[in-house]
Amino acid sequence: MQNAHLRLARLEYARSTTKTQTHIAVHVSHFIGEGEQAHLISFFGNDAEVGAVTAAIQENHRFDVITNDGKKQRFCFGQDASVYKANLNLSRQKRAIRHVVAISSLLHANGSTGKTFLWNDDPVADIVSWASLVSLQGLPAAPSWGEAILAKLREDGKLKPLFGVGCSPAVVEATREELMERIGESVREKLVTFPEHDGPILWPALRLKDVFAEQLPV
Repeated sequence: MQNAHLRLARLEYARSTTKTQTHIAVHVSHFIGEGEQAHLISFFGNDAEVGAVTAAIQENHRFDVITNDGKKQRFCFGQDASVYKANLNLSRQKRAIRHVVAISSLLHANGSTGKTFLWNDDPVADIVSWASLVSLQGLPAAPSWGEAILAKLREDGKLKPLFGVGCSPAVVEATREELMERIGESVREKLVTFPEHDGPILWPALRLKDVFAEQLPV
């Protein structure tokens, strides 16, 4: 966890009225954005900062996310964002730090609107990405098919990288029917093969900390 602060980004929210000017910043540990649409953010700070930013998200105000290399981009969550609040109790802090996770309505309905959001678009994590896609879309598929089909989706521009902090997110722009067609094409082209024996398909066990890790253990 040394130098963990170097992986954090910053959220800045500014608003001016005839009577007041507001400028607030909080720390961001994780973020997923698509264009100017925010899909997920995890941030923390003190009571006043977190309360103001949370209200801004729920009121669909715009804010800036600034990465540790200085890249700045503006986002908003749109309507019906879901917000989850908690406290972080640290041994050297007398008062708890406020922690909030917010997700967009699109991410809340992940996979049901022709878009499936993935946490980590990295070939090292293909088994996690493929398992997520299969689970969210209800696909009849085997673990060994993931590498070939995900590679084809990337090649055809159907698996697109997104802006991320603390992750390497991507979105698969394809419905269940389109993915089923692609599986059929892959079988016909002999890119994937059916299991040799009938019976249940066994998927590898994945721990939650592996799913959220930057790299899976070898």
